Amino acid sequence: QQVIKASEAKRLQQINEAEGEAQAILAVAQATAHGISQLAEAVKAPGGFEAMQLRIAEQYIHEFGNIAKQSTTMVLPTNLADIGSIIAGATQFAKKTFPIDQK
Repeated sequence: QQVIKASEAKRLQQINEAEGEAQAILAVAQATAHGISQLAEAVKAPGGFEAMQLRIAEQYIHEFGNIAKQSTTMVLPTNLADIGSIIAGATQFAKKTFPIDQK
């Protein structure tokens, strides 16, 4: 009886842990979807597209700085000085991802 009860307790524990993990995964997925939806709406708002371009430029410069700090050897893009083309490429991707009316 004791072995059976211990086995059932372990089984219930595993079920509870699995359900908890599944709920956590679902919560993260829902939060991510909500965040992406809010981002899409913000990009469509007046000034949102320009704000996105600024954010892309900021992140590019920040991440490039991190790479420079972490390594003594770097492979640089040929158009490194042309941040505008980097931003243009990223915004072209964003336009395809978040279709908006450009006025």
